[in-house]
Amino acid sequence: MRADKECYACCVDKAEALLGQYDVPEHTASAVLERIRGNLCRAGEDAPAPVLMARAMRMLGELTGITDAFDLPKKKYNELLLGREEAIYDEVMSDKDTFSAALQYAITGNYIDFGAMAEVEEEKLDKLLSGRSGMRLDQEEAARLEQELAEALRLVYITDNAGEIVLDKIFLRVMKERYPKLQITVLVRGMPVLNDATVEDAELVGMDKVAAVMPNGTDIPGTLLDGISREAREAVDAADLCIAKGQGNFETLRGCGKNIYYLFLCKCELFVKKFQVERFTPVLSNERRIVQYA
Repeated sequence: MRADKECYACCVDKAEALLGQYDVPEHTASAVLERIRGNLCRAGEDAPAPVLMARAMRMLGELTGITDAFDLPKKKYNELLLGREEAIYDEVMSDKDTFSAALQYAITGNYIDFGAMAEVEEEKLDKLLSGRSGMRLDQEEAARLEQELAEALRLVYITDNAGEIVLDKIFLRVMKERYPKLQITVLVRGMPVLNDATVEDAELVGMDKVAAVMPNGTDIPGTLLDGISREAREAVDAADLCIAKGQGNFETLRGCGKNIYYLFLCKCELFVKKFQVERFTPVLSNERRIVQYA
């Protein structure tokens, strides 16, 4: 899915914010931004937004040494959600519909996104978490997802952000109890980019204790099937279904035709406009049936 014009500006804005955050001298910052703008203009009309963001972050690292720029926020939200994991899990298991409760929490966690938003607020996260039971989802799609998981042998769960993956882990814990024959592979980013989850993040939160964790081999904040590692591609191709978290995975996977369920919150203005919904509206849609995207 090719990037809209707003996406180019978003990539530059993200780089500019990081240059300011890391106190890069003004003359150096200006030169870096000029190089990034020129590089993105040559990226090609068909490039999806996460590919543009990866290029911008690579150039930022090459020219300034700023790599893994969101290391501290990643640690903060991994630890914050780990501290709440068991309480949330207990709440989910006490719900009359454990699957729906775990699904709601997993989608709510997609708020922790330093790529799509300029700022992540702990207070806003708390509000979303406390209100998860009121989340409205497409009930027909939710029922299809539940039924397909019950019948499937192989699931690939494509993650998005650090911190969020703790809530993904809770969702997978519920799945493992309900569907003991289901083999689950968790796909994470191959290298640090934005606050996306890597193998290190997955191991930190104990994801490797509930499922096989596999890096996708790239630093793109999404899942470009033609660009991920052979092992990751084989896992996706062999899966009965995939669950893909976040806007970046949607932008890179949209149109592939595979049996993928997308789970995310509409956080940026582009998604709000495309889906014609209010900000932070949850989305649960299947690649083969999605109709509401403009």
